[in-house]
Amino acid sequence: MNNKRPSIEFKIDFIVKPDEGSFHAYCPALKGLHVGGETREKALQNARDAAIAYLESLIKHGDPIPLRVVKRESKLGSSDISRHTEELTVAYTI
Repeated sequence: MNNKRPSIEFKIDFIVKPDEGSFHAYCPALKGLHVGGETREKALQNARDAAIAYLESLIKHGDPIPLRVVKRESKLGSSDISRHTEELTVAYTI
């Protein structure tokens, strides 16, 4: 018997920028997803974890997944701001 849950793969853009001695990361396509971290890498990892939880919740409740999960902006502005496109696998229960 296979207990592995089905999953969906997403590509999601995250923006990470300095924020008063730490870093702020957010996902433009997932409304309200904003997290912090002591380092750029920690902020990005926190954003990945939050995005997985966000998408799992949408799936669990039967809510629509945003069509533009990967969103491109024309220009980031500052060289301190970085964009990261991450591939996330979200498991769900049928």
